[in-house]
Amino acid sequence: MRRLPPGAAVCPFHSHLAQWEFFLIRSGNGTVRAGGETHAIGPGDFFIHPPGEPHQLINSGPTDLEVIIVADNPPLDAFHYPDSDKWGLRPPGNYFRQTEVGYYDGEEPPVPGAPLYQPSGSPAPPPLEPFSTRKCHLDDLPWDPWASPKGKFRGTSKELSIALGAKRLTPTGLGGHPFDLELVKLGPGECGYPLHSHAAQWELFLILEGAGTVRAIAGTTPVAAGDAVLHPPGKVHQLTNAGGADLVYLLIADNPPVDFFHYPDSDKWGFRAPRKSFRATDTDYWEGEE
Repeated sequence: MRRLPPGAAVCPFHSHLAQWEFFLIRSGNGTVRAGGETHAIGPGDFFIHPPGEPHQLINSGPTDLEVIIVADNPPLDAFHYPDSDKWGLRPPGNYFRQTEVGYYDGEEPPVPGAPLYQPSGSPAPPPLEPFSTRKCHLDDLPWDPWASPKGKFRGTSKELSIALGAKRLTPTGLGGHPFDLELVKLGPGECGYPLHSHAAQWELFLILEGAGTVRAIAGTTPVAAGDAVLHPPGKVHQLTNAGGADLVYLLIADNPPVDFFHYPDSDKWGFRAPRKSFRATDTDYWEGEE
């Protein structure tokens, strides 16, 4: 979460080779440079920058601009800064300007008069969709209600990543995004889901309004607006609205290609894909094979 004074930018105009970035404007007004275009943004706007798109957020308003930024965390990444024609590598954290050399430069004596040798490049990436198709406003999304058959678990949500074009429960290379974001609202007394843990997925809850309790193996912990709660893989969790007003939170989850779940209260397991729930009965490894 960052707060920018008038006239300030989050960072230089830049693109990533690997990292995705999501922005949600909480307050203030600004301008987004994306590719060769500029776009006005304000409170409630959210947008995403895939790898390869130069972008920059600038506070062009008279008051502070507050923004939530969500990025995946690729182990390797490189950056390009078009305004200064500069590059960066992570790791090791070096910044430089390029001087073109041949692939074998410094490896063997050059052949006089020979052109620079460069290996064949990678295929060109597909063109990016226009930025306007990757920008939405919270008010443009309806609240989508859900409930279990007997109503024990219920709530409403706005699926931000789906609105920005992510395919549901799909790996990044096949049309999904590397993270999944939802704005969730629980009414007084409501609980959105059973106590559960993930084998692979991380989840972060940022409480925006209201008060509630987080249940874990060790007991329950009260939470309120401004609290952030992280649930790593293997840690059971459940959030309930324990207040007299709506509990609103931003759910930020990564998007692992494979995941499964455990529900301690019912001793039940579930697959993400195929979407099935079951109870496990111990068998021998070779049972049914010979």
